[in-house]
Amino acid sequence: MSKETPHIVGLGNAIVDVVAAVDTAVIDRHGLTPGGMHLVDAGAAQALFDEVGPGVRQSGGSVANSIAHLSETGVQGTYLGKVADDDLGQTFREEMSGLSIAAPVAPSPDASTGTGRCVVLVTPDGERTMSTYLGAAVTMAPSDLAQAMPEGLDILFIEGYLWDAPQGAAVIEDAAQKAKAAGARIALTPSDAGCVERNRDVMWNFITRHVDILVGNLAEVGQLAGTEDPENAMGWAIGNVPVAAVTLHDEGSMVADATGVYRIAAAPVTKVVDTTGAGDAYASGFLGALARGGTVEEAGKRGAEMAARVLTHYGARNGAAAQAISLPAA
Repeated sequence: MSKETPHIVGLGNAIVDVVAAVDTAVIDRHGLTPGGMHLVDAGAAQALFDEVGPGVRQSGGSVANSIAHLSETGVQGTYLGKVADDDLGQTFREEMSGLSIAAPVAPSPDASTGTGRCVVLVTPDGERTMSTYLGAAVTMAPSDLAQAMPEGLDILFIEGYLWDAPQGAAVIEDAAQKAKAAGARIALTPSDAGCVERNRDVMWNFITRHVDILVGNLAEVGQLAGTEDPENAMGWAIGNVPVAAVTLHDEGSMVADATGVYRIAAAPVTKVVDTTGAGDAYASGFLGALARGGTVEEAGKRGAEMAARVLTHYGARNGAAAQAISLPAA
């Protein structure tokens, strides 16, 4: 474990977000589920992009966003994810570098695969619907971690979406073993209820063997637990891991550890502009506070504060670039 500045390493799919404001007809026309995350092939991704236009581009990926937010917390961050050796990949690496976030995984030399990209469609109600082409992200293999995994870290934060990749399970297991050997805690976000459904058995097995901290929304954790009830979902979570956080949208969150279960109110927001990345920001605040030695209740409050900031603008990240995004209502 690191002895001075806490260090959190994130492991996930490296992608570039293209955010666009649309009306609900676009969601229907492309057969998408409002508020969902859809994995698509290169052709479908291009067809959607051609309709919605260039939008606004920002580096993304669920855990990548969480690690990027660490630049606001004083916690050191490293991100492990694979991009292609192309323009989007260069953009991703440069943006991480600008936040003082190390991104040591070597890019894929196969430019034909391309860096992963996610078209984020924002409807007038602030809901986001994601259509994702993973590209080079799914080519990450355990060998990519051989030189990239830092020796000193306090928390390894893993993205559930990785289990959708051909070598994802092997990458996750290898990273967890390396982190455990370094004395780090393992944190997991299930990523999406659909991801849980696709990978329930392997995810559940990994949780029971490795996970110290589980962070997810009610739909995700409820899918794991087989319930839609918040208390029952939290009961399942804290019965399987030492620390858990279950976010409840505008009703705040529930957090728990051995000291008990705590209700955390949502931080006030004047107007919700875009929900993209709110959960990622919450996870960053929650894990950052834990890494600094805060209580689970303090961590929940910090997560709520960081999530609230993201809700007030388009895009999943704060800072000058995010604040500059100004898309008209559809």
